[in-house]
Amino acid sequence: MNAIPFLLAMSGLVIGTYLLRYLGVHLGSMAGGTSGEVESQSAARMWMDRATVVLICAVAATTLFYEGQDFAGPSRVIGAGVGIVGAICKVPMLVCVILGMAVCAILRWYGVR
Repeated sequence: MNAIPFLLAMSGLVIGTYLLRYLGVHLGSMAGGTSGEVESQSAARMWMDRATVVLICAVAATTLFYEGQDFAGPSRVIGAGVGIVGAICKVPMLVCVILGMAVCAILRWYGVR
């Protein structure tokens, strides 16, 4: 991998993460109120929550399907799918990760690359 695309991608993630954190703190201080109050979420806070999820999902999707510039293979995709199904079924996160890794390892053991 060339250094320039890597540094550009890493810079984008760093700047995006920093902006999300900064805006989250800034919006939280603008909302005011005490910690004991139950306040409804503002539209800006809801969009910040969604933007954070989209950023994390974008990174996860690229690492799920690609290893460098090549397709990662069906074993990784199927293993991650099993972990995602476990998360949807409300299985603890550690169990989801172990399930996904185990399925991927078993598939690779049997030659599914």
